Amino acid sequence: MCLGSIRRLAEVWDEGGARAGRLADGTTVTLAFVPGARPGDQLLLHLGIPVDILDPPTARDARALLEEGGVAP
Repeated sequence: MCLGSIRRLAEVWDEGGARAGRLADGTTVTLAFVPGARPGDQLLLHLGIPVDILDPPTARDARALLEEGGVAP
């Protein structure tokens, strides 16, 4: 089983024709799977790659579940 992580997108830019971004923790990521992502969005990461944009209620609920399970979000 794999647990995803949730991170806030802080910055977005184009890099050689591809979109890239920086997460709030300073990690640089590709935005190939979430082309509509904008700064401030909460992203679901799988193996460190953003795979979905979470709406605020979903992000809040997911963080609560992670915390309840003893996993730091």
